[in-house]
This record gives sequence, structure tokens and C-alpha cells, in this order.
Amino acid sequence: MLVTHISLQDCGYGEGGDAYCTACPPRRYKSSWGHHRCQTCITCAVINRIQKANCTATSNAICGNCLPRFYQKTRIGGLQDQECIPCTKQTPSSEVQCAFQLSLVKADVPTVSPQEATLVALVSSLLVVFTLAFLGLFFLYCKQFFNRHCQRGCILGE
Repeated sequence: MLVTHISLQDCGYGEGGDAYCTACPPRRYKSSWGHHRCQTCITCAVINRIQKANCTATSNAICGNCLPRFYQKTRIGGLQDQECIPCTKQTPSSEVQCAFQLSLVKADVPTVSPQEATLVALVSSLLVVFTLAFLGLFFLYCKQFFNRHCQRGCILGE
């Protein structure tokens, strides 16, 4: 039986294994010297927060306030959750981050009944028909007028 023994080294701000040290890989960090492994960096967008500082090999990312239209929920014990949650109509009015956004969520828009919509369509159609009929009659009148005028001018000119 072959037993492989990995010897961990105290690699400072990296990870050790099999007698060599490596820096923390991307999106991982180690904030203190020691044998412990690199930790995964936090992604502020995943918890709906503004990112104030990027993750480095020696420090985690720093998240700031909640993104717009999100708020930080406070638990019964008074501690606040890391993750910000979306503002909704059911959000308590005590959450000031949502007070302004909630007033903009939905405005009452007057609706038009099907009967009113049908009446508007009918009146619009009638106006189009009357306009076209008027233009047709006007064209015929002008044509007759010019025909008479041209015949008189042609007769007088001979």
C-alpha cells in the first residue's frame, strides 16, 4: 500500500503543500500568516451590496451599503444580515432605504373600458372615411372646373 504524505508548510500569505508554497489563487485570500488555507473572497453583488474594495491575495473584498431598491434586514436579536433583500410592497415602512422606492413602484393608471375603446375606434374610422370622401369630391370638382376653364380658354384663343 502506497501512502502519500503531504507536508504543509507555513507559507505566510499563501498555501503550502507537498513541500512548496504557492500564492493564493484568484478570488481567494489569506489575511493572516499561518498553516490555514486561503479563503474564498466575498462577491458583493451576490449579496446585493455595493463593492467598496476589491479582494486581494491578503484581504477579502469590502462591501458597502445595499444596492438601490434593497435593504438590510435586521433579525430579532438586533443583528443585521449580510445579504440585502429587495424592497417590496410588504417591506416595513421603518426601512427608510425602501420608503422612496416604494412610492415609485406602481402608479395607478386609468384604464379604458372595452366599450370606450370601441367607440374611439369607430369615431376615428368614420373621420377617415369622411375625410377621404371629401377629398374625392374636391378632386372631382377641381377636375371639372379646370376642364371647363381650359375649354373656354382654348375656344377663346382660336
